[in-house]
This record gives sequence, structure tokens and C-alpha cells, in this order.
Amino acid sequence: MDSLTSANRFMGGFFFGAVVATAIMVLFCVSGEFLPVMAKLHALQQVFATVVISLFIADARPLLYKTVWRERRSSFVLDEDLSATLRGRTFGIPAGVMVGILVQNLLTA
Repeated sequence: MDSLTSANRFMGGFFFGAVVATAIMVLFCVSGEFLPVMAKLHALQQVFATVVISLFIADARPLLYKTVWRERRSSFVLDEDLSATLRGRTFGIPAGVMVGILVQNLLTA
């Protein structure tokens, strides 16, 4: 397989990780008005919770396909493509956290 497929998987994973992290940050911001437990979280705790939840949501399936479900995945999906997807999603999460902080500032202003 050529490197263009791995690059496409990396960028797709990057944007997916960024969107997931941004959505979770915005949900934390909005749910603070309705749930008193969420309102008591400090900013650093919100960021840490966002990163952990985003890693679980974004990286669980590709990681399982790479390790435990190796025989269940399609024969057309290569290990290097799964690695590129994992790297993209993992690198996209900090970008999504930054975008989520910017969106939170716009919502609360």
C-alpha cells in the first residue's frame, strides 16, 4: 500500500479526534448549567476528563482491531494504516481540546 493511504487515514483520524474532543468540551460547558457536579469541576479537571474520555472513545476500536480483534478485521486494512489512524486520532485530541476551550470562551462570553 502506498503512503497516501496512510496519510489519508492520519488526517481523517486527526479530524475525528479533534471533533470528538471539541464536542466533549462543549458538552462539559453546557452541562455545567444543569448538573451541579459538572459545575464544580475546575478547568484543568475538565481538560483531563475530556482527554481521558476522548481517548477512550476515539482510540478504542482501532486499538482493539490492532491487538485483540486481529482476525476479525478486513484483510484490506493493514497494520500501518491502523497505526496511522491511531496516531491521527491521538494527535487530534489536543487540537480538539484547544478548539473546545475557544468555543467555551465564546459560549460563556
